[in-house]
Amino acid sequence: MEYNLHALLPGLTTRVVTGSAFTQARYKIRPAFFKDLGQWVSDTYRTSEKKVWKGHVLLAGDGSTLNLPSSKDIKEYFGIHSTNDKGINRYLGRVFFLYDVLNDFVVESRLAKMECGEKVLLRDCLPSLGRDREIIILDRAFGNFCTLKELPGGHLSFCVRLGLNNSNFAKRALKDKRTDFITVWDPSPREQESCRKHGLDPGPMRVRVVKIPLKTGEIELLVTSLCDQATYTTEDLDELYQLRWGVEEGFKNLKPKMKLEHFGCKKTRGVFQEFYAHIFYINMVSLIGLAADDVIKEKTAHRKWQYKYNWKNAYRFLRAKMINILLLEEIGDVLDELITSLSACLVAVKPDRQFVRDTRYLNKKGRITPFHK
Repeated sequence: MEYNLHALLPGLTTRVVTGSAFTQARYKIRPAFFKDLGQWVSDTYRTSEKKVWKGHVLLAGDGSTLNLPSSKDIKEYFGIHSTNDKGINRYLGRVFFLYDVLNDFVVESRLAKMECGEKVLLRDCLPSLGRDREIIILDRAFGNFCTLKELPGGHLSFCVRLGLNNSNFAKRALKDKRTDFITVWDPSPREQESCRKHGLDPGPMRVRVVKIPLKTGEIELLVTSLCDQATYTTEDLDELYQLRWGVEEGFKNLKPKMKLEHFGCKKTRGVFQEFYAHIFYINMVSLIGLAADDVIKEKTAHRKWQYKYNWKNAYRFLRAKMINILLLEEIGDVLDELITSLSACLVAVKPDRQFVRDTRYLNKKGRITPFHK
């Protein structure tokens, strides 16, 4: 903090500001200020030309966790998540994204206590959707009747993977010899009760079931509202669900690349400030990246692979110019410089790249590093 103050303040003021004074002053700013900054960027995103899939904006929903700093204030708000053998408490917060996987944009984000589940946070995000012919892509954690019933209610299309042991419907679908068929999902008494609890119609739902054989020998069971089999083929839905991985890249940008979990505060207000400030940065990079894409396509048209800008370098370039952008100092020249910088740092997009998932630490209370999802 002291270093950043010495680096930034001379261009803004002649006053000397200590780290302690800055820390005390920052807590007077409401986290909503940073959230409003993010909304300003989102408004620009909604009116801009975006990459789409068959005319649809693709939104992948998923959750993750954040390691939080240890303090009395954090303990009172978020609570203790776990305690290790040495008696050291660990504090976690739950994060949820609705992420535009084609444009690398965080459309909706939430930070909440761990007892607030991912499905609850998804439900909280739904009222703002339904404007851009969105398709919601979700993994097995969301593959239940009640969650899917909410999506069509908001005029949203969906493609969701079902856990093979999650419901009787999934078991019946797996036994069916067809690989792509339209059927009716009759909810069980428990599923009907869950719908009534959330004010939803508990009646049957017409869905399409698609089975995708994986290289591991496992069957990927997808359920979708995209029932037009001519427009959306089995191969299309296979591609569609694979695009869900973009939300995982969004979390990778937030945590290991931007190092959000290295909080510069020990209060709940500071945690929310930094969370929404990071979302603002992610989306600013994406907007400038959209402007740089045309330059990159023209520059690499003769090459074998498709190319995209290096995200971490783009974040560094933007961070160095953010003061100028917020103060609107020669904004046109600054943006031109950023677009030039982004289009000069490229990485190849190689299709069908696969890596073995490391599952050694999934069931442990602690992570091997604070950046492991």
